[in-house]
Amino acid sequence: MDNIYCDGSCRVRAKAPPDAEQKSVLLSFTGIGHATGAIDVQKIEFFGTGRSFDNVIFVSDLERTWGNGLDFPAIFTALAPYLEGRRVHAIGNSMGAFLAVVASAHWPIVSVVGFASQFSVSRAVIPEETRWEQYVSRIEVFRIPSLEGYFNDTTDYYLLSGASGKEPLHWSRYPKKVNVRNIVFAGVKHNLAATLKEEGSLPAIIDACFNDRLDIAWLNRTTGYKARLV
Repeated sequence: MDNIYCDGSCRVRAKAPPDAEQKSVLLSFTGIGHATGAIDVQKIEFFGTGRSFDNVIFVSDLERTWGNGLDFPAIFTALAPYLEGRRVHAIGNSMGAFLAVVASAHWPIVSVVGFASQFSVSRAVIPEETRWEQYVSRIEVFRIPSLEGYFNDTTDYYLLSGASGKEPLHWSRYPKKVNVRNIVFAGVKHNLAATLKEEGSLPAIIDACFNDRLDIAWLNRTTGYKARLV
């Protein structure tokens, strides 16, 4: 791993150093991770997806602030040698998906694939959302109160969510734009990525998104969970 940036709040690592032969780069944004006993583990995600790209860069919001504690201009200044002149794509799950959308406001990104993204974790925006209170309660200032204003007109956004539980609180707020594919899966809650991975359809779905050939009819033939555009 090539260590690119670390300021205590954010750690950025690359699979390989920058090289002139690299044409495509994947930005993989880490989610909140999983707590096991007294240990709170945050691991890099979508490592296997990166095999389709010339390089993969893993971005971790170490304090789980949904970007509110991150210096995005400084991060992308450090990333510039790895990204300039390449086709850049981004992916993330949950908080990682939220960060992938935010990143598209800071760098030209061809496509964002996000699973179960929050629209906001601020009680001022979505008072009913309490699931990540142990992290959210530590956020002193919401510099990014929601994803409003972070979607541009050129990036292709593929946002896939469960249709059940508290997920509609978020995907119902995504903007109605031609470049935003808001796809929900019946009978699934927040664990959509894990559900698709378990049934074996996740890699094909991600590949279809990044290659701009995702079709709802194909999606419903590929997965056992009925999907629809909203």
